[in-house]
Amino acid sequence: MLALTQIKNNFYPSQMKILRRLRYFWVILATVIITGTPFLNSAWAARYLDQGDGSVADKNSGLFWQRADSYHELKKGINWYQALEYVDLKNAEKFAGFDDWRLPTLKELKSLYDASRPIKSKDGERIGLPESFRNGGSYYLWTSTERGLENAWYFGLGFKEEYFNLKDLGDLDQGVKMVRGKFNKN
Repeated sequence: MLALTQIKNNFYPSQMKILRRLRYFWVILATVIITGTPFLNSAWAARYLDQGDGSVADKNSGLFWQRADSYHELKKGINWYQALEYVDLKNAEKFAGFDDWRLPTLKELKSLYDASRPIKSKDGERIGLPESFRNGGSYYLWTSTERGLENAWYFGLGFKEEYFNLKDLGDLDQGVKMVRGKFNKN
């Protein structure tokens, strides 16, 4: 304690202020190095992480999403049956190193949406996807959630509205954003 008092007495008040700020800098730097984020609370960490392989990890739900949807590749909307074929093709190619991709459920797809997010559709409309996803995709995305034998649900990203359509119709430029993993959020 005596040494600390002697150190403090050897500095001007303005120098002590600089030393205190420097101490906070080192604490924050150590926190960033150890945890990967400047905040000790993991809620502040990024929820969506671009994996660099065409997929995005959602730390909250445990799901992995296709970063760019089918429209980026096909440049057209597809019907529900074509969506299933697209997923099968991507699984055969081992997209992002995996072969267990699927259509998301309606609940899973809705979990991505937040009106304040900046990502835009192919038509320049804000669609509420996180920044880790690619701009310029479909406004409507198919889900695996069926409604009877002939209909399936799709999700309108811009309005956070769910619709159903005949599985063999793709008249609204519906696309696919594949997902893999088990949804662990109720």
